[in-house]
Amino acid sequence: MAPKQALNCGPRAAKGSLPRLLLTRARAQAEAFAEKVRAQTGLEPLVSPMQEMRDLAVNIDLSGVSALAFTSKNGVEAFARMSSIRLPAYCVGDATAARARALGFEAKAAAGDAESLRAILPQTGVLHVHGRYVRQVLAARHIAIYDQVALPLETGLLNADDIDAVALFSPRSAELFTKALPKTPPKKLVFYALSPVVAAALPEGFDTRICPDPSASAMLRLLSADFPA
Repeated sequence: MAPKQALNCGPRAAKGSLPRLLLTRARAQAEAFAEKVRAQTGLEPLVSPMQEMRDLAVNIDLSGVSALAFTSKNGVEAFARMSSIRLPAYCVGDATAARARALGFEAKAAAGDAESLRAILPQTGVLHVHGRYVRQVLAARHIAIYDQVALPLETGLLNADDIDAVALFSPRSAELFTKALPKTPPKKLVFYALSPVVAAALPEGFDTRICPDPSASAMLRLLSADFPA
């Protein structure tokens, strides 16, 4: 079954309880998003991280590099921990660029995906800084500086049949979640995917809603439309 675009209604939980949204992002990002979910939707978020970001022991060679390309906030934060150098930063979207500016970079934002980022990169002198698991590299020079270590989903979480929706923000998180599904997963689950690439990593046979643009704010709007406060 092909992923479907957003509809104007979502599943409803039993009377007297809020429908529950599972967040599997790294804990800091998941908890920050959970606060917005509670404030702006009729969902109760449940955080169960399936990834943990860990810096890799690498030497970042910046000889001949005049600009950095970042495809996630994790890359920005890892680089900032590992180097005091602040070259111009080209970022995949507004949230990544905002984080880069907060850490001292002069940052320019693309439209939220790899292709729009590639379109604004300088022709030469770019180093793409990314995690160990990356869909595509955007420059001739690139380096993985952090690992996305897989974590197990909370035991029995999906067997209880009390999760109504799951928000997935990356292809890797979608792949990890798919592997964690029990043999007979609850069919009422609705998946909310940040992009078509994320949706493609999810299993068939479920209702899958795709954000109109690949951003956390678009995910929040989609959830709010389906589960109004």
